[in-house]
Amino acid sequence: MRFYIIFSIIIAAVIIVECSHTFMGTNVMRELVYTRKVHYDSYFLRKRVENVTITVPSKFGFPRAIQGILAYDLTKSSASANVTAGGLGFSYVTLRMKSERGLDIKYDIYVYV
Repeated sequence: MRFYIIFSIIIAAVIIVECSHTFMGTNVMRELVYTRKVHYDSYFLRKRVENVTITVPSKFGFPRAIQGILAYDLTKSSASANVTAGGLGFSYVTLRMKSERGLDIKYDIYVYV
């Protein structure tokens, strides 16, 4: 029984450390309105930082509020994607993506309203 508990804690710690995806809000019963694959090449021995701004198209002349944002890291590294402007409740979002030293930035970005 102790072995099972210790093994579970170690596996959970490894999973938590390896996950670098960003998810905000909800996508349950929401419409996917925007998807984009982002790829930036690496700099030699430096971290790469890029900003991506996404604007949700309006429907019938009214802006639509974002209900969910998913930034899925395809490199499976310790890269990060943070919301710096807009986001949930707004019709736009700006994501700041930072790579690990010497690696590419590769993300799938999904926006739900």
